[in-house]
Amino acid sequence: MDDDSDQNSGRPKRSAAAFLGAFLLNVLLGTLYCWSCYLVPLEQALGVGRGLLSGVFSLATICFTVAVAKLGPWLYAVAAPAVIGTGAAVCAGAGLLIASQSIAYVSAAPLFLGYGVVFGAASGVGYGLSVQMASRAPFGEGLSTGLITSARAAGAFVFAPVVRYLLDGGGAGRAMSTMGCALLASAPFIYGVLATDGTKHPLASQKRDKDLPMTTEEEERERQLGPAMFALWISLGLGVSAGLMLMAHASALLYSHGASIGVATAGVSIVSVFTTAGRIFGGWACDRSGVGAERVLRWAPFVAVPALAGAAVAANSVAAAQAALAAASIVYGVFASVIPVEVRRRTGSRDFARQFGKVYTAWGFAGLAAPVAAGCLFEARGDYTAALVAATALCILSAMVVRWMLKPGRSHEEWKEAIAEAKRAKAEEDAANGISQVIAP
Repeated sequence: MDDDSDQNSGRPKRSAAAFLGAFLLNVLLGTLYCWSCYLVPLEQALGVGRGLLSGVFSLATICFTVAVAKLGPWLYAVAAPAVIGTGAAVCAGAGLLIASQSIAYVSAAPLFLGYGVVFGAASGVGYGLSVQMASRAPFGEGLSTGLITSARAAGAFVFAPVVRYLLDGGGAGRAMSTMGCALLASAPFIYGVLATDGTKHPLASQKRDKDLPMTTEEEERERQLGPAMFALWISLGLGVSAGLMLMAHASALLYSHGASIGVATAGVSIVSVFTTAGRIFGGWACDRSGVGAERVLRWAPFVAVPALAGAAVAANSVAAAQAALAAASIVYGVFASVIPVEVRRRTGSRDFARQFGKVYTAWGFAGLAAPVAAGCLFEARGDYTAALVAATALCILSAMVVRWMLKPGRSHEEWKEAIAEAKRAKAEEDAANGISQVIAP
């Protein structure tokens, strides 16, 4: 057992420094979601359309997802967290500096490379690392995961006014280069905080060699783990799709229900507040005795159903639209924190990143498809009634998937104990057979 684990339980060592470093890293890299602030200035400076610029953020979403699913798990198994966190901050800053050159070259290509690929991937690596380190917080894993996942949204909320100020003072190129330099400057601080934790070894294990023999218990664990991760993948995809269909159209949804321009623009604030509340509450609920992540996933989607259905019926009620947006945001936030808690419970910290990365790809698909689907439904009907009905159905289906497909399973600690006991029994049996062979004539 390495020196980064609790010697008595085998669980990750608790550390306030690890949690603080992970939280701050996620806040800084959450500036990826300030993209909407740059849109209008970039349109004016480059003379390109909104569709082309939207493709930059779509590419960033893809690279973010790939980093969480593939690049991150590989890095977490070969390097210490302080090195990875620092590298993520440096790459993010470099990505923004590359993107800022779009103004000098009057081309969108630096945006796709710098913001879409480099910044998107760096943010994904940092996010995966932060969620990986949530289990090291000196308090409940659920609450710590909720706070860590909230940090990403907090980054956009905190830095959006800064970005707007920089845009007013020097345009898009100046704003991006300044934010890039700020991220580069934060790298030594991130390294210092994460290094204070004392973790010198990788947090994840290398991928298991398929040629290595497994005990019967290990084979059974693997046999049960695959379907469980698939069920969580489907549930996550359906649940966050319900939220994203409304969240991506927040202001337009309120405006279509009769809100004034001022009230409609406040839809973004509703999303920010209630997704954060959902993340923290969902994580907190996972830590409660007798509740747990699986039960939260079974019941949380039903929280949004009455509000979504009500807004579909009351097409001219601003209050109904606000309630639906808040409820959908809560459910989205709950999934963001509860899914990683359940994945960690079943896989353990050493195999968490690899399995969570697979499950997280559902978020990537939903992030690309759900907003487009809601827009198509709006264009077909001229209002958001169909999108609200679809979101209602997705919430119900998400909860049903957990009920029907996610079978109760042992925790990682329970499997570890069972596997160790089986190995001890096998060793004793082999020893007894060896003695019998020596005594037999």
